[in-house]
Amino acid sequence: MSDTTSSRRKFLQTLGLTAGAAITGHSVLAQSPGSDEIRKLTPEQQAFMEQYEHWMNEYIEVIKVQKTSPDNLDNHKKMIVLTEQAETFKPLLDQWMQDETFSLIYRVSIERMAKEI
Repeated sequence: MSDTTSSRRKFLQTLGLTAGAAITGHSVLAQSPGSDEIRKLTPEQQAFMEQYEHWMNEYIEVIKVQKTSPDNLDNHKKMIVLTEQAETFKPLLDQWMQDETFSLIYRVSIERMAKEI
C-alpha cells in the first residue's frame, strides 16, 4: 500500500468516514468537519474553512426559508448577498482544492450542506 493511500485511509478513519467511499469518489457519509480535522490544515486554510462554515450555515437557513416562503423578498436579498460572497471564495478554493487534506474536508462540508438542504 502506498504512503498516500495509507495516509488517506488514516485521515478518513479520523473523520469517521468509510475509506472506500471517499477513495472511489462516491458520496461520503457526511458529518461536519470538527476542529480537530480543521487543525490539520494550514492556518490560512483553517481560517477559510471557519469562514466558509459560517457562510454555509447562513446559506442553509436561507434555503430553508426559500422552500417554505418562496416569495419572501428579504430572503431573496440575503440569497443574492450570500451568492456574491460565494463567488469571492472561488479563487482560494481553486488553489486549495489541489491539497488532498483540504479537498476532503471541503467535500465533507459540501456533503453536509447538501443533506441539510
